[in-house]
Amino acid sequence: MRPVPILVYHSVATDCAPAYRRWLVTPREFDGQLRALSARGYRPMTVQELAMRRRGGLSLPQRSCVITFDDGLADFAEGAMPVLTARGFPATLFVVSGLVGATARWLAPLGEGARPMLDWRALRDLQEAGVEIGAHTVSHPELDTLSRARARREMADSKHALEDGLGRAVKSFAYPHGYAAPVTRRLAEEIGYLAACRVRHALSSSTENLFALSRIIVTSDLTPERLIDLIEGGELPVSPPSDRLVATGWRAARRIRAWGRTLLPDGLHERSGRP
Repeated sequence: MRPVPILVYHSVATDCAPAYRRWLVTPREFDGQLRALSARGYRPMTVQELAMRRRGGLSLPQRSCVITFDDGLADFAEGAMPVLTARGFPATLFVVSGLVGATARWLAPLGEGARPMLDWRALRDLQEAGVEIGAHTVSHPELDTLSRARARREMADSKHALEDGLGRAVKSFAYPHGYAAPVTRRLAEEIGYLAACRVRHALSSSTENLFALSRIIVTSDLTPERLIDLIEGGELPVSPPSDRLVATGWRAARRIRAWGRTLLPDGLHERSGRP
């Protein structure tokens, strides 16, 4: 069975701060990418559908793909949703629950701290239109640098807040910044999610841990032709091991950095520039 490309987007819009441009694709660029996937015969599905099929032992279409969006930015409704609807593509939108109706303040280092987030009415409308709403924590921290108790609160409280606000079970989760660790994967399962997504810039195989689904980062320089080459040309790894040595070392460095930030006065904390 072919591995599944799970794509992760952040913004579909036309304007942004220069430092954020890498993470934004225009509606025209987004449409070109979906058109290319359709032309190659890809069958899109949500993260929940992928998880349910795998859990039920059901086969996937030979050319399956998943479109995901992180954060819950307002430009999803304005820029991405019209394209998804026109192309007949479902999508999974992972939302930072504590900032619904506010702004993406964690993006301040990239000049986008005032970028609007979707409000509850917009989220309910998107859900009714067929978008799967997943959780993305309460405040968008690097979960693998937190204590187990704090990480659990971020993951569980986000699920409960979204379920209360949307009136429907939330079954999928995405780790902020793409960072996952064995403890956060176990937490995702214990809390009641069916699946959770990391990043890893890799294709997802049929045997990959459902709580460590690999995704491919879509950036502004990824043309439709390059996208197809990337997912079909053998350049990307398939479901790499859950914790490679380099990832473990980088996690340790970030934990030290996070510990150091707790010693700084309020207002002097550094923040990751990665969406």
